[in-house]
Amino acid sequence: MTDFGHTIIGPDGSVLGAGDKVPCELAMQRASNESRRVYEAWHKLRMNGNLPGLTDWENAKAVPDLQHSVLVTEILAEPHDYRYLKLGSRAIEVRGYDPTGKTVRDCYEGDALVFVLDNYDQAIAYPYGIVDFSIEVVRDHDFIELETLLLPLADDGSTPSHVLVYGHFLLR
Repeated sequence: MTDFGHTIIGPDGSVLGAGDKVPCELAMQRASNESRRVYEAWHKLRMNGNLPGLTDWENAKAVPDLQHSVLVTEILAEPHDYRYLKLGSRAIEVRGYDPTGKTVRDCYEGDALVFVLDNYDQAIAYPYGIVDFSIEVVRDHDFIELETLLLPLADDGSTPSHVLVYGHFLLR
């Protein structure tokens, strides 16, 4: 995988997202300290090259001070989608609502849907996940998302079943 750019233009013509998506093993040198901490905690849970499972992550309480920013999605095969299972308080705050139980397709449409699905698809396609360096101003304009770390989790150690997501935000 190589870096590639992607830009999303909002209905009013504003830039909603612009940046690039990079495999984690290449991205950590430019990622925030907080994203690095989440990645390192996830990486420590990998055993013999196997992906950690959701239970492994939850039991480890690896980065408790950042849990408010983490969300977990469940991978759905039919139809191709992802369901929001667990969201930290910051992840809910920046959205302005709690999407727990909803799918990506329930929450997004158009270019935004394609962009978000692509992030999740890329995350499970690469064994070390990705960092999306898109910059996004969220709905209430109080937060600017500078990067999103997406890491695969696998209940059986190899087939991704969930995606762990950490959004690094700047409060305006």
